[in-house]
Amino acid sequence: MIKYLLLICLSLSLINCKKENPLQINTITYDLKSEHNCTNENCTYVHIEAPQIIGNDVVSKLINEQYFTFVQEILSFENDAKTNSYDTLALNFIKNYNEAYRTYPENALPWEANFNLEHKPLSLKVHQFVCDYFIFTGGAHGSHAVKSFIIDLNSGKTIPKKELFINFEGFKKYAEAEFRKQMNISGDLNEAGFTFADNKFKLSENFYETKTDWILHYNTYEIAPYVQGTTIIKLPKQEVASYLNPLYFKN
Repeated sequence: MIKYLLLICLSLSLINCKKENPLQINTITYDLKSEHNCTNENCTYVHIEAPQIIGNDVVSKLINEQYFTFVQEILSFENDAKTNSYDTLALNFIKNYNEAYRTYPENALPWEANFNLEHKPLSLKVHQFVCDYFIFTGGAHGSHAVKSFIIDLNSGKTIPKKELFINFEGFKKYAEAEFRKQMNISGDLNEAGFTFADNKFKLSENFYETKTDWILHYNTYEIAPYVQGTTIIKLPKQEVASYLNPLYFKN
């Protein structure tokens, strides 16, 4: 009897710990603007929306660090000092523009760094983060892209694409059939204007869920020349559901 009581007490204490320390997932925003070369409110600026995870220290740290590293790799210049602060990333971006303006004032069009974040739970075990971002630092055009993260809330790590599915090859065949259908391709992929390596279909780097569909989001240059832009394939949620790994997607 004593053993059973100890087991019950231990179970209750573990449940209480989970209740006392859940993950809280919010969005925090950073904005900074240059005072140089502003015309009709058109100034160099930085806007960063980032996740703020609070709760399990190990898990929250991993999630926060993954997203920060992604933003840092895009926003930083070669000579910028390393930092773990979004404020410093934004400040360095503005400083680099101000220096470019002082050196070449006639050519220094206002720069832009804009990171917009959407996130939501996909199950009790999985949370999705999707960042839509645009960077312009001069030249003919800026760079617009999407980055998605599907995170295991138990570990804080991004789930490898193959682990998302119980039948990865089956899902890949289904996705290719939909790609061909939506792009109206009956024959060779690359002859249709794409640039798949070895002319073999591959899943996009970014895969995420919306209200009605799962999206295969191919960024500019990922599978096609710049002029073709972004390629988006919509896969109905009810069709994708049968391929998803129940270890992650069943509550």
